[in-house]
Amino acid sequence: MTQPYQRILFATDQSENNVTALERTAEYANKNNIQLDILYVLDPAIAGFGNTQIELSSESLYHLEEKSIGQLEIIKRRLIISGSSIYQVHVHLRIGDPRIIVAQEFPTEYQNDLIVLSSSRKNHLQRFFTGSVSSYVIKNAQADVVVMH
Repeated sequence: MTQPYQRILFATDQSENNVTALERTAEYANKNNIQLDILYVLDPAIAGFGNTQIELSSESLYHLEEKSIGQLEIIKRRLIISGSSIYQVHVHLRIGDPRIIVAQEFPTEYQNDLIVLSSSRKNHLQRFFTGSVSSYVIKNAQADVVVMH
C-alpha cells in the first residue's frame, strides 16, 4: 500500500502540550518520507487580549514575531537532532486568524493533504471570543484532519 500523504501541516500554539503530538507527527513524517510544515499563527486579537491591550503596537507585534520565530527554530533543531531531515522539516509563521489560515490559506499554498492539530492552550474566555480553531478546521479544511491530545 502506498503512502497517501505527501505533505503534513502541524499547527502549533507553541505550548508544552503540543510536544508529544509534534514528536509523533515528526516520527511518522520521517518514517514515510513526508514533508512536514510546522505552522504557528500569531493572532493579534488573542495576543493583544492576553496582554490586556485592545490592539498591539507595531513594536509589540515585531517582538512577538521575533520571539515566535526563535521558538519555531528551536523546535526545528530539536526535531533534526531527533532524526528528522533538515530538508524535510519546515517552520512557518503567519499573522492573522488561525482558523482561516490553518483550514484554508496555508494548506492551499503549500498543498498540505493532512492537517494535524493538538489541544489548545486558550482559556474559555479566549475561545468564546475567537471560537475553536479545531472545530473550524475540521468543518472547513479540504485536507484530512487529525486532532491529537
